[in-house]
Amino acid sequence: MSRLPAASWTIAQLLEATGGVLVRGEPSREITGIAIDSRNLLSGEAFVAIHGRRFDGHRFVDDAAHRGASCLIVSHVPEAANGASVLPTILVDNTTEALGDLARFHRRRCGATVIAVTGSCGKTTTKELIAHLFGGPEFVLKTSGTQNNHIGVPLTLLRLREEHRTAVVELGSNHPGEIAYLAAIAEPDLAVLTNIGPVHLEFFGSLMGVLREKLSLLKSLPPGGSAVLPGDQLDVCLAAPAYLAPNVRLVTFGTTDRCDLQVLDVQRSERDMAIRLRDHLSPLTVPMIGYHNMENTAAALSCAWALGVPLSQMRERLVSFEAVPLRSQVVRCNGLTILNDCYNANPLSFARALETLRDMRVRRRIAIVGDMLELGAYAPSAHQAIGRLAAQLG
Repeated sequence: MSRLPAASWTIAQLLEATGGVLVRGEPSREITGIAIDSRNLLSGEAFVAIHGRRFDGHRFVDDAAHRGASCLIVSHVPEAANGASVLPTILVDNTTEALGDLARFHRRRCGATVIAVTGSCGKTTTKELIAHLFGGPEFVLKTSGTQNNHIGVPLTLLRLREEHRTAVVELGSNHPGEIAYLAAIAEPDLAVLTNIGPVHLEFFGSLMGVLREKLSLLKSLPPGGSAVLPGDQLDVCLAAPAYLAPNVRLVTFGTTDRCDLQVLDVQRSERDMAIRLRDHLSPLTVPMIGYHNMENTAAALSCAWALGVPLSQMRERLVSFEAVPLRSQVVRCNGLTILNDCYNANPLSFARALETLRDMRVRRRIAIVGDMLELGAYAPSAHQAIGRLAAQLG
């Protein structure tokens, strides 16, 4: 699918956003968008030379020039033998940070409501559910796939257009400080935390380290913003207020009666489930399986409710939702029923996949499994616990 051009800029705006220095070129020159890959750059766009782990974008400035780049954003002025040597050039300290600065600037000028989603499990499904509840792609921007890091989040926000009313942005992290960095770029109006579980313990050190990292998202919320939290996880709810600014609304979801959006009952079939909420007689049909997807749905419903989406619209939109590939995806082939949940694995998501497999109405169950990575010293005990759970569930 071809990439659409983004909103226009001027070199003066690029300078304002990044704090860079104009080495050559005119500040009034117009720029049609931002690109970081010379191979899919559109004519008229600025090329940001990202220095990554495998490639240095500064090596491709000539290629960008040949493809029609209108400006270069670099951390050092590269030796260029061809067209790049005459392009307008902005010098910055760090091009990755400059990309984030550009995204923040663009997010502010577009005025869309930004929803940030994080958590240990269920981020992508919840993000997709929220975007689906709010309407079609002509009005709702969402993270493409799982582009939830220091590159993907800025690129998502840079796709904002004037017609977008809502942006649903997924934030991921496997090292301390990453959520705070991404949140400072996205500046969300509403934050969703799906859950807290033992993930990336090699880098976070403990479950408390995971909790602190995820809750740091809440610090980015402005007064009048909203935070959607898993009400069944009491430790999350008790710790959250310390991260909130005054006048931030707290909305909880779950199955306990202390939750603002309480799920009273879940009726499951082979293809979908019906969720009954407190204060609502008629259940909502969700075309997914797995008890954990009830939690993801409840998180998405809470987000929509907090922003004033009527329940009638939620009910209508939910019915047409399609499960995210590789996540609790049911595939039927040659008489076999395959539960494809192989995108990633951690102790929490692994346990949920096994529980979903147990609940499937089949004669025999076979689990084909892989490793759970980035658990550090917790890896042996975590794998043993999953083995015991598999034996217990049969």
